[in-house]
Amino acid sequence: MIIRGLALPLTTYRRRRAQASRLISKAHERPIPLLLIGCDEHRLRTTRQDPWFDYYTGCAEPEAALLIDPHQTPHDTLFLDAGDPARIVWDGKRLGPDAQAKRVHGVHAVAPHHDLLARVQTAAKHAGHRLAMCTRDREPGFQAEQFALWKKKLRGITLINVEPQLVHQRMYKDANEIRWFHQAMDITRKGLLATLPRIPKLKMECEVASELVMHYRKVAYGPLAFPPIVGSGIGGATLHYPHNDQPLQRGRPLLMDSGATAGGYCADVTRTVPQNGTFNNKRFKEIYELVLHCNALGRKHARPGVTREELNAVAWKPIIDAGFIRHHGLSHHIGLDVHDPADYSVPLAPGMVISNEPGVYLPDEGFGVRIEDDLLITATGCDELTRRIPKTVADIEAAMRG
Repeated sequence: MIIRGLALPLTTYRRRRAQASRLISKAHERPIPLLLIGCDEHRLRTTRQDPWFDYYTGCAEPEAALLIDPHQTPHDTLFLDAGDPARIVWDGKRLGPDAQAKRVHGVHAVAPHHDLLARVQTAAKHAGHRLAMCTRDREPGFQAEQFALWKKKLRGITLINVEPQLVHQRMYKDANEIRWFHQAMDITRKGLLATLPRIPKLKMECEVASELVMHYRKVAYGPLAFPPIVGSGIGGATLHYPHNDQPLQRGRPLLMDSGATAGGYCADVTRTVPQNGTFNNKRFKEIYELVLHCNALGRKHARPGVTREELNAVAWKPIIDAGFIRHHGLSHHIGLDVHDPADYSVPLAPGMVISNEPGVYLPDEGFGVRIEDDLLITATGCDELTRRIPKTVADIEAAMRG
C-alpha cells in the first residue's frame, strides 16, 4: 500500500505532539487532552489535509483523528477508518488501525475511528470535563468547523481553544521544512518563467491562470497554495480578485498572485507585469518602481527583533509619502497555510517565513501593482526565498521575451 503524507521525519511529529501537551499544560495550569480532526475523503480529493492535523501527524488518510491525552498511557492515539472493503475498487485501499499504521506514523497507539467519541469523552472527564481543540475567527478553515461541531456534540464538556498557544510552534520552521519551502519556490519560479513569455499571446485572464496551474501541478500534482489571482487592468486593483474571467486589456498591467506547494508548504508570490511585455506606460512604470523600492526596504529591514509594526512603518513610508493609501499589512506568516496562524506581537526571529508585499491600488486609474516575495528570517537578517523570480523592470521584460 502506498503511504502518502509524512513529509517530515517521524521524530519531528513526535516532538511536536509532546511540545503541544507541554504548551497547553503550561497555559492552563493543568494537563488537557488535545483533539485534532483530519479531513474527509471529499476534502482530501478537492483541497488537501487540514494543516493543523497535518502538522502533528503527517497523515494523509481520510476520516482520521488524533487524540493526545496526557492522563493516559499511551499518550497519543491516531484514529483511522479502514473504510468499506467493498469500496476499495471505487476509492482505493485505506490505511486501517493496525500495526502498519502505528509503525509508519510513529504514534503510541492506533484505534478504529468509531471509538473516537467514547475515548474523547473519557479523556475530557479525566481533565475536569475539558477538551482542547483549535479554532479562529479569521480564515477559520476545517479545524474551526470541527471545533463548532464537537462543541455541539459534547455535552457537559468545555471546549478550550488552544490555537493561540500552539501557533508558537508553527511560527518557527526547521531545516526540513525550509527544504520544502525551497522546492515550492522553485516550482513557482519555473511556472512563472514558463508563463511570462506566453502572456502577450494570450487573450483571457483564465488562460494565464490555467498556465500557472498546469506548471505548478505537473511536477507532482500537488495542491496549490491557493487559487491563482490573475487581474488584468482594474482587476489588479482588487486585492482578492476572485474571477479570472475577463479579457486581457492590452497596454494595461496584469497582476498575478499565485504559489505552488511542496511537502504541504506554500509559496506566495505576486508579480505585476505589462501585458505587452514592455514597461512603456509611464504611469505604470512610475508606480511599479515605487512599489519595488518599498519591497526592497521590506527585505532590507526584515531581521530578528523587528516587530511587524516597525517593518510596516519603514516599508510603507514611501508609498504613504507619495500620497497613496496603505490597504494591508506588509507581511503575514507562511507555512502549511499560505496565511499561517501566528502571534504578531512576537518580534521576527530566525526560522520564521513571512511575505513581503507592498502594493498600490488605483481603481480610478484602472490598475494596481503588488510585488510579493517570501522571506526566511535568519540570524543576521533574511534570505529572500523568491530572489530568482524576476521583478526588476529589465528582468521582467527579458523574461517576457523568452
